[in-house]
Amino acid sequence: MLKTPILPRDMPLFSDDLDLLSGVLGDVCDKRGLKRDTPEAERIGSLIIQLYKQGVRDSGKLADLAKAYL
Repeated sequence: MLKTPILPRDMPLFSDDLDLLSGVLGDVCDKRGLKRDTPEAERIGSLIIQLYKQGVRDSGKLADLAKAYL
């Protein structure tokens, strides 16, 4: 039996999750004129994943929050 709870942020990302996150990253990078293989795009991707694991599941909200933080 587990002694510690499994939190949403600890759950693995599945292919549907990755598809959504990839689409959001693509939109944000396109609007900023960035290629996906740059360090800034990696930071944006990391932020989007963090927000998703914290419970933000709407692609529009993820994109808006990523743009606001960066």
